[in-house]
Amino acid sequence: MTDTTKKRHPFRFLFKLLLFVGATAAVTRFMAERKKDFYGLTESEARAKFEAKLGPRIGEDKASAVADQVIPRLKEKGVIRSDAEAAVQDAKDAATDATDEIVNAVEDAGDSIQDAVRKIEEKID
Repeated sequence: MTDTTKKRHPFRFLFKLLLFVGATAAVTRFMAERKKDFYGLTESEARAKFEAKLGPRIGEDKASAVADQVIPRLKEKGVIRSDAEAAVQDAKDAATDATDEIVNAVEDAGDSIQDAVRKIEEKID
C-alpha cells in the first residue's frame, strides 16, 4: 500500500508564515504613514488633499465618492477634525493671544506709570 498522508514541510510552512507576517507588517506600516498625512487636518482640508491625490488617477467624480466614504471614518477615529471644531479651536487660540496682548499692554502701562511717578518724585525732591 502507498502512503496517502500528506507530507509535512515545516520549513515551507515557516517560510509562508514569515512571508505573510512580513506582508501584513508592511501594509500596516504603509497605512500608518498615510494616516500621518491627515492628522490634525479639518474635514475640508482632508477632502481637498484626498481628492487632489486620487483625482488624476481615478477621476474627480470617483475620487469625491471615495472621499465621501473615507473622510467620515477618519473623523470617527479622531484623525481629522470637523470644520466646526477647527473654528472653535481657532477662536480659542485668538482669544488666548488677545488676552496675552492685553496683559502685556497692562504691564507696560503699569511700568510707564511707575516710571512717571518716580520722575515726578525726583523733581519734587
